[in-house]
Amino acid sequence: MNSKWQLSGVGLVDFWYYDEEEFSFRDGRMLLRGANGSGKSVTMQSFIPLLLDGNMRPERLDPFGSNARKMENYLLEEGDEREERTGYLYMELKRQESDEYLTLGIGLRARKNKKMDSWYFSITDGRRIGIDFYLYKEQQEKIVYTKRELANRIGDGGCVIESQREYADMVNRLLFGFETREEYKELLDLLIQLRTPKLSKDFKPTVINEILSGSLQTLSEDDLRPMSEAIENMDSIKTNLDVLQEGVSAAEQIKKVYDQYNEIVLCDKALIYQNACGEFRDLQKKTNDLQQDIERHKEEETQESEHLETLQREEEVLQEEWNSLADSDAAKLKDTEEKLRMQQKTADENSRQKKQQEEEKNQKLRETELMIRESEERSDGYWRQVEKALLEMEEETQEIPYDDIGFLKKELMASKGESYQFLTHVQTWKDYCNILEQGKEKLQEEYNCRERYSKAMEDLDRSRRDVDQAERILRQHENQLHETKQELIEKIYSWNKDNQEIRLEDDGVLRDMNRNIDGYQTSSDYWAIRNLWKPAYEMRERQLSRMTADQEWKIKAASEELQSTEKELQNWIDRLDPEPECDEATTASRKALDEKNIPYLPFYKIVDFDTSLSEEVKGMLEEALLRMGVLDALIISSQYREQVMQMDPGLCDKYLFTDAAEVQTNLMTALHIDEEKNSILLYQTVSSILSSIGWNGSDAETWIDAQGNYKLGILEGTVTKQRKPKFIGTLARLRYREAKIRELQEKCAVQKDVLGSLQHELEQLQECSRTLNEEWMGFPKEGDLKLAAREYERQEEKLDHLQDIVQMKRESAEEERKQLDTVSMKVQEVCTKCNLKASLEVFRDVLDKLQHYGDLLRDLQIYYANYVKEMEQLTLQKNWQEELEQDLDEIRYESGKIEKERRRITESLDSVLEQLKLTDYEAVKERLDHCVMRLQQIPKERESSAAARSRLQTELKQLSEMLEQTEKEKNDILIRRDWLKQTFEEEYRLGYVDCDIPEDEEEENLENISKKICELLAGKFGNQKQSDLLGRLQEVYHRYRGALLEYQITLKTLFASRDEETGFQDMSMKRIDIAGKYRGTAVTFTQMIQQMKDDAEIQKKLLSEKDRELFEDILSNTISKKIRAKILDSKRWVEKMNDLMESMQTSSGLTLSLRWKNKRAEKEDQLDTKALVDLLQKDADIMRAEEAAQLSRHFRSKIEEARRLTDDSSNLQSFHAIMREILDYRQWFEFQLECQKTGEKKKELTNRVFFTFSGGEKAMAMYVPLFSAVVAKYAGARPDAPRLISLDEAFAGVDETNIRDMFRLMVEFGFNFMINSQILWGDYDTVPGVAIYQLIRPENVKYVTVIRYIWNGEVKRMITGTEGVSS
Repeated sequence: MNSKWQLSGVGLVDFWYYDEEEFSFRDGRMLLRGANGSGKSVTMQSFIPLLLDGNMRPERLDPFGSNARKMENYLLEEGDEREERTGYLYMELKRQESDEYLTLGIGLRARKNKKMDSWYFSITDGRRIGIDFYLYKEQQEKIVYTKRELANRIGDGGCVIESQREYADMVNRLLFGFETREEYKELLDLLIQLRTPKLSKDFKPTVINEILSGSLQTLSEDDLRPMSEAIENMDSIKTNLDVLQEGVSAAEQIKKVYDQYNEIVLCDKALIYQNACGEFRDLQKKTNDLQQDIERHKEEETQESEHLETLQREEEVLQEEWNSLADSDAAKLKDTEEKLRMQQKTADENSRQKKQQEEEKNQKLRETELMIRESEERSDGYWRQVEKALLEMEEETQEIPYDDIGFLKKELMASKGESYQFLTHVQTWKDYCNILEQGKEKLQEEYNCRERYSKAMEDLDRSRRDVDQAERILRQHENQLHETKQELIEKIYSWNKDNQEIRLEDDGVLRDMNRNIDGYQTSSDYWAIRNLWKPAYEMRERQLSRMTADQEWKIKAASEELQSTEKELQNWIDRLDPEPECDEATTASRKALDEKNIPYLPFYKIVDFDTSLSEEVKGMLEEALLRMGVLDALIISSQYREQVMQMDPGLCDKYLFTDAAEVQTNLMTALHIDEEKNSILLYQTVSSILSSIGWNGSDAETWIDAQGNYKLGILEGTVTKQRKPKFIGTLARLRYREAKIRELQEKCAVQKDVLGSLQHELEQLQECSRTLNEEWMGFPKEGDLKLAAREYERQEEKLDHLQDIVQMKRESAEEERKQLDTVSMKVQEVCTKCNLKASLEVFRDVLDKLQHYGDLLRDLQIYYANYVKEMEQLTLQKNWQEELEQDLDEIRYESGKIEKERRRITESLDSVLEQLKLTDYEAVKERLDHCVMRLQQIPKERESSAAARSRLQTELKQLSEMLEQTEKEKNDILIRRDWLKQTFEEEYRLGYVDCDIPEDEEEENLENISKKICELLAGKFGNQKQSDLLGRLQEVYHRYRGALLEYQITLKTLFASRDEETGFQDMSMKRIDIAGKYRGTAVTFTQMIQQMKDDAEIQKKLLSEKDRELFEDILSNTISKKIRAKILDSKRWVEKMNDLMESMQTSSGLTLSLRWKNKRAEKEDQLDTKALVDLLQKDADIMRAEEAAQLSRHFRSKIEEARRLTDDSSNLQSFHAIMREILDYRQWFEFQLECQKTGEKKKELTNRVFFTFSGGEKAMAMYVPLFSAVVAKYAGARPDAPRLISLDEAFAGVDETNIRDMFRLMVEFGFNFMINSQILWGDYDTVPGVAIYQLIRPENVKYVTVIRYIWNGEVKRMITGTEGVSS
């Protein structure tokens, strides 16, 4: 948790009559005092609330609310000789428990006759104005920084901005952390009211009560978000449901006609398929019959050909026989008889034919007369239809501005019965319909545009609300990020302060840290901030590493030295007889002697000092022997000289051979042979060697004297005379060994002490290193900061995205508006042309009437065409009647002629028969008759046979041609039938018509299915044709299409390719289909309706669930808990205020108290505040059902009222805003101030009572509630926010006792205050400390003198020199 910000100081640079002045605060408190005109009000108003939001309106600057003096007047006064002036105002804040500083300020530039420039700045990296940072540059005089210079000077350690709104947001973010600008503005407005210097006429209990109510914390957007989202979801769902239901209703209207159209299309296709199947069966039967006829004709032709040959042979025989009989008279008369009989027969036949023709003509004449009567009746009926159609057309257009029917009727009557061209009238009707259709389309387009524009505006409003919500969330994240940054900065300050090994005193690094953290983003390298301490860490690490390495080296050296000493000690302990030191070559040489079995003895081991020698002489003698090389030399027999002297390279030693020359005065005097060996040979050998070395001034080449001087050949030398005997003599060696052991033991002890000390120092260094690393690793982590920055940036990206969406939707809405304007203008043009009201319903109604008019016009054309056709037919029939009567006259005339000829032939035949009776004809008659008869018959028979054969051949040819034609027709009809079968199957498989055919029957052939469909649907459509239903479908489609625009329904043609595949044009197989898109997926019209219905049911259930969620989960649970908490907080606040006010002792004995009264219910379904609060204080889990119902009814009543208000066109508030008011618990209560004087009863502080108070009592009654309001308002800020207030002419008119209590109240509330007064010093025991400034400006001089005082809670004293007031 960050410690609170506290006012540390304010300053002015080149502003008003100040050159450069800074006012420091004492524990966040400061008092300005001085006479009127000294500048105390100007000074104070220049900071609070000006520096909190940058609003420089004159009425906010002036404590009295005057507009007389603008900000630029404080820079350049009237008569000022300067052309321009730049000044700065700033405010410095410090955290109470760390050295973290924050500076806020305003830059101002006034120029004569120009608008004042202003900019705003913040310094967030800890630099302090007047210490690390200045607002001017020093040259010959102080030159205040320009805006650009200031920005360059601040750099990354803060910011310079130009927008007052952005500055206010920045101050709120850095200092306060209010969730909304409105809350922050309410605080500032409250501070302005509190600053008012005098008791105003507006300050009275009722106004104070309003201020107190307004100071309570409202439900935040986060609190209301669940409800807002629920209501928006409900509204969205309700809108969607309404649109869905409207769409379903419109779709159902279309579907009614669409179903009929689908049925008639299916029925027509089934019927034509049935007909094709029947035709194919008929042609199949005809083909079979023709094939049978052809076979029969072929047989008959063969028979006729044979018969014709037989007749030809018979005729030749009979002709020869007849020729022989024909020369007789009887034969000639017989021939005449035959001719006459033939003529008689022909005449009879002609007479019969004429009678038959006469009868036929008479029958035709009777039929024609009947047809004429029927035609006359039909023509009369047709004309009555024409007259009826004209009458209906007149009635249909009676209320329509369409007068073409009058002209049509007049022309039609004038040309009755004649051919009439309706083309002009049809075209006129079509043109007018097209105009109306265009108008309807434009009106529909206007309606759609208006709907789209409304939807676009709703989307825009919704997106704007999303942006507002995102901005609120962003401010919350911004506050959270800022607070996290501040916490981290404070942690780093504390970390640096608590460190033992890494501690920086460099303010520059701390400022860099401030800047880096203030500018931190998720892409920032957080460890770059820690790396600011890295040089110090690495330097200390290197220092400790170097010291540790040195120490470890010392320990190692000491340890090795100790080990060496201990080893040497152990060697001395293990060694019984000390030996002089020798090098490696010597040791190796002696080892080689051992290997070669060459005996030898060290010199010192076989001799001892003579007892007559003093210790000093002994020491010098042994030292001389050592320096001469004799002490440790090997005594070897001379016989081994050659072997010894030829030792291998790398081996060396010193030898004493036994063949040395003896001198007179020798070492035998000073040394004697150790006789422990008890060997005569050894004695002789050693004696010879001792005898070869002179003693005490001998003339020998080799000698030693008692002073340690010695000679070795040409070499002579001396000794140190400080050596004690160590090796010569067993006792000397024993003493030497013991002394060496003691020495080494002491040395080991000392070395162990040194090693222990070094190890302790090393442990201390290692502990420092561990501390160093722990401190380095203990650098505050970025976890919370990174998370807060990530959330902030994510929300910022979301806000940018939403703002882009708003811009896009704003452009879309503007485009829709422009399109709406354009379409509206076109609508007006069309309406002017049509002389109709600009109403879609009017146009639809007129179009409906005109469509009916068009149908009547088409019927009229048919009726009139039928009438004209019938009249033409009647004329033809009458002409035919005349022709028939003429034909009858001709037939009767020809019948008379034929009858006369028949009588003549009869008479001639009778004469011939009489003559034949007188001849011998009877004798040859039988045979001649036979010949004649056969000769007469044979030609006929032959002709008949030839004709029959020819007829059979012709018929056979015709039958073959007919068979070929029939086969062709059968193949054509087969193709046609299959084609129709496919078209029917395609139509049937669409499934648009429910045929009630069971699934098991669907396996039957399609012909049977089509037959059942025809039986099912036959007669269902009356006189309606497919074209009629198509017209109706198109009509209802266009009428209701506007309600289904979002589904992108379209009229499209199916099976159009079928018509192009063949030449079957007797009936088109294409059909109109309605399709749409549902959620982007193409669906059929029926599927679309079903999905719409399913969605509507889902939306209904969802709406019901959202309604339940709103009332049960949100209002009864979530928001009720929030409201309950707010009410409890408010009640505790009232109790605390009452405690504070009751503890105050006023001079008049006035005690103030506050009541928060419940309001009564406004309607029957609504609860009183007390009952409502009682229910809200219960958890939903323990609330009884009837209580939950009461609560639900209450809020439902409120919400219904809100919806009615929203629907009211005069109401400009949104539903959300009204709901916010409904849930504003502050309006459920009302504040009531109460007062009580000593000896009086407590009573309500009404305006009347208030105005009876003294000035001090009025001040008490005013300030106490207002202070409380300020505290409540600050409760909405972050915990680390300072509580800033300012008072002009503070507590004027309040007596001393009450003033003391007012100061106590300000201290207890934790206010950082900046107040001014003419008389107050503020040195009360209730004030722990305050900085006091006496401002002096005698005779209105153009400078202000400032005298500084400090009150530390006990003593007030003047501050002089550079002494500070902050502590």
